[in-house]
Amino acid sequence: MLSHLRISNFALIEELDLDWHSGFTTITGETGAGKSIMLGALNHLLGQRADLKALKDPEQKCIIEGSFKLKAEQFKELFEQLDLDFELESIIRREILPSGKSRAFVNDSPVRLDVLQALSQHLIDIHSQHDTLLLNDLGFQLKLIDSFGSHQNTLEEYQEIFRAWKNCQKQMASLEEEMREDGGDLDYLEFLHQELVDAKLIPGEAAEIEERLDLLEHSGKIEEALSSVQELSDASPMGVNEMLAQIRQELKGIASFDEKLQSFSERAESLLIEFNDLRQEIENYSADSNFDPQEKERLDERFSALIHLQRKHQVESIEELIAKRDEIDAKMNAAFDRDLALKKLKEQSEELHQSLMAASDELHKERIGLKPKLEEAVLILLKDLNMADAAFNIEFQKRAQFDAMGNDQVLFQFSANRGQSLQSLQKVASGGELSRVMLALKAILARSKSLPTIIFDEIDTGVSGETALKIGAILKEMGSFMQVISISHLAQIAAKGKRQYLVKKQSNENSTRSEIFELNEEDRLNEIARLLGGDKVSDAALANARELILDK
Repeated sequence: MLSHLRISNFALIEELDLDWHSGFTTITGETGAGKSIMLGALNHLLGQRADLKALKDPEQKCIIEGSFKLKAEQFKELFEQLDLDFELESIIRREILPSGKSRAFVNDSPVRLDVLQALSQHLIDIHSQHDTLLLNDLGFQLKLIDSFGSHQNTLEEYQEIFRAWKNCQKQMASLEEEMREDGGDLDYLEFLHQELVDAKLIPGEAAEIEERLDLLEHSGKIEEALSSVQELSDASPMGVNEMLAQIRQELKGIASFDEKLQSFSERAESLLIEFNDLRQEIENYSADSNFDPQEKERLDERFSALIHLQRKHQVESIEELIAKRDEIDAKMNAAFDRDLALKKLKEQSEELHQSLMAASDELHKERIGLKPKLEEAVLILLKDLNMADAAFNIEFQKRAQFDAMGNDQVLFQFSANRGQSLQSLQKVASGGELSRVMLALKAILARSKSLPTIIFDEIDTGVSGETALKIGAILKEMGSFMQVISISHLAQIAAKGKRQYLVKKQSNENSTRSEIFELNEEDRLNEIARLLGGDKVSDAALANARELILDK
């Protein structure tokens, strides 16, 4: 429950420091005094986006701080889930800076806004006049029905299966995404790998083929030149070989006369030997050369196939193709493992889905069993709220999709008058009727103690007299289960509160401010008398006020 609230520099509030109590508390004040300002501050504390216009002094920061007394069995697990430090007296603080930035803290640890919102929805339910929209909210409807029953174990068992099923679905989606990112499924990877294996890749092969093709491309010119060399060597009457032999012989004959001539003779001998060796190699080359046109065609096909593979895999060499082949092989192994894992997950998902359907059927039966008692409880409360002729029905249907609350679809049907056919609540109920139905439902919800605090913002709009007294009685009863705070303009409701706060607006030449303070017995008597008779409090109004307070 909310035990303390401190507000500074928010709207018309300069400084507010208030203790709050268990049970039913009311807040009253003249129209425009600023009763809803406190709600605005609380909404900011609970995670509403910061608004610079909320700063009373735009040069100073705004601080809103709330202390909450919490039960460990109800909140410790939630705090752990949100990665927060749990304290029996937990403090939430929100700061709005003049720059427009805001900060939030839970037990002095900074938190993101989404974490604050996730926590706060379990702390306080602020009921405004627009909350009748919840009557069409499936989560609220099912929460109401489940709070009325004793099937919490059934719901928890279903939710455990649902979480396992959702986790299974998430893992399957993750594996499928990995497979898409890795280039497809196992069959496609196997095809790519086999194609590269069949290519019998050899490092450096493409360069060798390209070199051989260049040679084959000029084979005619090569053969012609080699043939010409052989003809020149052995030409008649005197070829190169015979000429070199004759030169050697002439120089050999005079070599003994001079060292220089001896050198010439030796060089001529070397030239003849080198030339004969060259001629022999040329003859061998010519004999061994096999410039086969079919070889060129075969190498062209091989080279084209290798280039095609390089382009397909976006690489520039055979070595990179080999690396790609090995990479695909590794991916195949991983894909095979994923394929097995995916197959197991699909089997597990199907088993969980069967369990989920069975658990949701059991949950559906439990909820259907609550229907008569819940309808009766709502009608009793509506009768207390001067709607004795109202009819209320809960219609159940099943949805195809599952969520954390099952697969039930709920429709609240209503008629305000005898003889009127039941229709969707939102279609047939007036604003005042919707408010009273909502109050009846929240009164039932309060009995489950699902929330420590609920705040009603003028739940009494459009009612008076006997109905107001009954609303006050219901709010008082709710206060025995939880902390209930009601902003009201009716004396009949204000008098039912265990405590009462007054909102007053104070003005001077320079500024206007709102103040909120707890009323003592005498001031409370006067305030309820004012609500009954206006600003001029009469003896009759005081007597009536005293009777209302004593009757609480």
